[in-house]
Amino acid sequence: MQKKTLALFDFDKTITEIDTFLPFLIFSFGYTKTFSVLLSLTFETFLTVAGRMSRKEYKELIFAKTIKGWTTEKFDSVAKDFYEKKVRKLIRKSAADEIKKHLADNADVSLVSASPEDWLKPFTDEYGINLIATRLEKKDGIYTGKIVGNNCRKAEKVRRVKEIYNLEDYTDIYAYGDSAGDYEMLKIANHPFFRSFK
Repeated sequence: MQKKTLALFDFDKTITEIDTFLPFLIFSFGYTKTFSVLLSLTFETFLTVAGRMSRKEYKELIFAKTIKGWTTEKFDSVAKDFYEKKVRKLIRKSAADEIKKHLADNADVSLVSASPEDWLKPFTDEYGINLIATRLEKKDGIYTGKIVGNNCRKAEKVRRVKEIYNLEDYTDIYAYGDSAGDYEMLKIANHPFFRSFK
């Protein structure tokens, strides 16, 4: 049987040095609006940390006060700008080199992230890898502030990976993550790496 390899990479704090959620909001809306929104959701933040509110619900509350009403054209433009001006500086060279190494070895490579695919696409487009991430709802080209399906973390990461790949086809599966949200994805790999990039 021909050897096949699959490589799965988390994004925030695995490939990047920090989580990109807050930086994206600040880049898009400025400090004043961003922290005004977060301050208005103080109670919901507490509920989420305490496990009484899902991360999906919490994210939707934030998106309803920020990106709701954006057109796809506007989001694409902001996302490209954000990538060029902010994200590039946050990418760990060792992580980028590992992606390039897997691509050079003809592996199937996917970014698997809880962040919205809409601001991750410039990264995956540049590296030529597949994108599996949280999906934001759009109606007639306008963002509603809602998430389609589940937030792409924990077991949802594995479910989404299996939608695209038949894991039995691969002799080697590499997975790279940094948090409890990646645990299930790391578990399906025979080469799991936890916080391996410096």
